[in-house]
Amino acid sequence: MAVNNQNKLILKKYTPIGWREWIYLPSYKNFPIKAKIDTGARSSALHANSIIEYKKDGLNWIKFKLDQNNQSLNIKTKLLRHVKITNSFGNEEMRPVINLKIKLGINVWNTDITLAKRTKMTYPMLIGRNTLKRNYIIHSNKSYLTGRNGII
Repeated sequence: MAVNNQNKLILKKYTPIGWREWIYLPSYKNFPIKAKIDTGARSSALHANSIIEYKKDGLNWIKFKLDQNNQSLNIKTKLLRHVKITNSFGNEEMRPVINLKIKLGINVWNTDITLAKRTKMTYPMLIGRNTLKRNYIIHSNKSYLTGRNGII
């Protein structure tokens, strides 16, 4: 198949990713998380345990535990708000929203993420289309195109 100039422009503009990828948290020593890319979901969700909301200096904060691959991470961050989400089973639930710096491939940015109980899900993180910000092209039949450590 020939690659024309328009296709070359698309390839330069968008980073190719698979339907599942490794996401890293740069603010937490690049803690790795397996994530499912879900263009059907508007927002991203992260599995969290032991969620505790509290006040600090008059602001709303949240702390929670994140477990992945026999590693555990405790996160404390500002609580932005609560949102009503309709989950994949059609049930509505209120979820806390935080802002985290994430890394996918060589790209690093801040994004809003809801905290959820994803215990029965295969992937502890779901990346929705708002997080991707139109910077990626998704190959639905491929996985981990950005590599294990974000190196293509």
